[in-house]
Amino acid sequence: MDLATLIGLIGGVASIIIAMVLGGSIMTYYDTTSVFIVIGGSTFVVLMKFTLGQFFGAAKIASKAFMFKTDEPEDLIAKIVEMADAARKGGFLALEEMDIQNSFMQKGIDLLVDGMMLKWCAMRCKKTSP
Repeated sequence: MDLATLIGLIGGVASIIIAMVLGGSIMTYYDTTSVFIVIGGSTFVVLMKFTLGQFFGAAKIASKAFMFKTDEPEDLIAKIVEMADAARKGGFLALEEMDIQNSFMQKGIDLLVDGMMLKWCAMRCKKTSP
């Protein structure tokens, strides 16, 4: 879980609530009609723009903000050393059959195996970096 996202979310909501409480009654800021227009209207506009699959898949994508996972550097180094040995012994085509869990590394290896020029690979990887 990404702690900064959680702190930012809680801090933002808390700041709004504190400002509302200090400004008087919280019910001053609540209006049922306005809530219906904002929440309902926003939901239906989003449904107009996207398919149902994309709409319901948005929650899964949004959850990635809280479930941020990074690979351990030691594991990546070990995998790179293993790939270097395989490439030295069997050439770049030997890398094609390796099981690579890191999607960014997999994309780079795929470009290398496909024979793309180094300059083009570097440019392409910069555009797709996480």
